[in-house]
Amino acid sequence: MKKTFQKTLIAAAAGVAMMSAVGTASANSLLFPYWTTTTGAQSVLSISGNAAIVGASGKETLHYVYNYGPTCIHADGNGSITANDLMQHSIANPLLGAGGFGKAVPTDASTPYYFNTPNSYGFLVVSTKTTNVANLITGEMAIVDPSTGLVTSYAGISNGLDTTVAGNEGNFTSITDQKFNLSFYGSGVTTTSWFGVVVGDMSAKITGGLNWDGSQTISNQGFAYNNDEAALSGIATKRITCAGTILPSDLTNSNNLAALNANGGLVHALATTNLTDVNGANISNSTGLVLSKMQTVQAAVGAPFAGKQFLHREAAPAF
Repeated sequence: MKKTFQKTLIAAAAGVAMMSAVGTASANSLLFPYWTTTTGAQSVLSISGNAAIVGASGKETLHYVYNYGPTCIHADGNGSITANDLMQHSIANPLLGAGGFGKAVPTDASTPYYFNTPNSYGFLVVSTKTTNVANLITGEMAIVDPSTGLVTSYAGISNGLDTTVAGNEGNFTSITDQKFNLSFYGSGVTTTSWFGVVVGDMSAKITGGLNWDGSQTISNQGFAYNNDEAALSGIATKRITCAGTILPSDLTNSNNLAALNANGGLVHALATTNLTDVNGANISNSTGLVLSKMQTVQAAVGAPFAGKQFLHREAAPAF
């Protein structure tokens, strides 16, 4: 069973890589805003190198920076890739009990850097470090998690910078999304949450081996709306440092949430940048959020939809 699941996911990851190769922008830092090493799940990373890679012995150094768990801990290490190569591997280390299968092709000469902790989650930044040319790599993530019903894949988000320059690694200041229309179904249909990654210039923290401390506070701007356009007033906010989960209950007060639970709701959410931590100490500047919406279909909906989970990146409209 494990082998069948593993082969199916490898095939899916290969398909994602081939379909994305034409249309996906590439860059020297790629942001993958969600992965998981939950028991029984597999998160599979595909990284492709272009023809410009000319590093030592024809290998380009890849710097992996994992940010994981509820406190967003920094963990990093180096891998490598060759020109025109496709490397596909599990996020989880196959040797340290993290549940991974390793490289999809064991004889592949490229080298991953695995994540070593089981039953965790977070986001990942992968950067090139050897060749001083932008647009060296593309990447995709495929995730299957039977425990939540999640089956998804997405392209890495590129910064388009030459990351042999230290100040460019993990620099995602080009992402300035701070406005989101956040909607959710009634609680009898789905449970909804959002995984938010705070973005900005992470380069100093990456270089120093430190936890990213960029912070955003997301607000409902004083209102939540039901499915018949009725505005329910009451301010609600949620502060995120580095990365974190947002629930509908974080963006509406308990009285209003009770009114919205039956048929769903809408929040015109606005994020603002925090320049100090909760104790008033200075922290890194951040420029916005990458929000991934997660919706799990309730058992009451019935087969074949019950238990399935959907994930997509939220758009940032101008409202």
